Amino acid sequence: MQSPWTRRRAPAAKVRDRKDVDLLLLAVAREGVASGREFIDLVRERSGGAFELSERSVYHELHRLRNERLIRDTGRGGSERFVLTSLGERVLATRVRGWKAFSRGLDRVLASGPTSQDESRGR
Repeated sequence: MQSPWTRRRAPAAKVRDRKDVDLLLLAVAREGVASGREFIDLVRERSGGAFELSERSVYHELHRLRNERLIRDTGRGGSERFVLTSLGERVLATRVRGWKAFSRGLDRVLASGPTSQDESRGR
């Protein structure tokens, strides 16, 4: 029997939004050459198991990112292995800045308590 004081690990979140998948894949590609399966495993590992990417969506997005010249296939090892391009590095930097700004704003909204106007309206 599990102790009531032991925290259960939350199930992995399925990442479905294409922009979020792109950001995760570009960030992993920045670290070096990887295959599609390695992208999935690295995202799960780096997120502490919080994010789970489907194989289908990863391969679809990797091919789209390759067609947009954000990553390239190294052609090594007999299977597709991808690495970030210089254009991909610039796009990743822009998206990371945007994500950080969004995250800061979201943190402020979540941390703020009800205002006096909200209280007077019964909220």
